Amino acid sequence: MTMNDTNNIFYDKAKFFRDNNLAVHISKKNNWIHNGKIIEIEKDFLILLDEVKGEMPIFFSEIFEIEKREERK
Repeated sequence: MTMNDTNNIFYDKAKFFRDNNLAVHISKKNNWIHNGKIIEIEKDFLILLDEVKGEMPIFFSEIFEIEKREERK
């Protein structure tokens, strides 16, 4: 699987989470994690409204995994 294929998978997942207004948990390749909601998607990156840091861009090439965030109890 090429980097472009991986980016396309993350793009599709991000679009699904944004369109369904779902909170996400993003693990990056540098071991950082982010939780929040995706507010915008571009070709190579997304804008996350991070619960702690506010709006931030995350490039698809930085992402290790993106998944639905479990509900807080």
